[in-house]
Amino acid sequence: EREVLEAADGCDLLILARDGEPRREPKSIGHYARFVVDHAGCPVLLVWAQPPPGIDDMRWPPHLRR
Repeated sequence: EREVLEAADGCDLLILARDGEPRREPKSIGHYARFVVDHAGCPVLLVWAQPPPGIDDMRWPPHLRR
């Protein structure tokens, strides 16, 4: 993660592909990606590496379940 931050130093935007389980909660991205999002010196755009899941297919945290 530190190498990514160093490489992104001075950038206007960092685009980060995410993968993993389709969830909507802070733990939906891994530790390294979370570190980059939290410490980047520019805006970070998280995109799905594959087509994103539909809203009905996403796992929601318990306090947001319908």
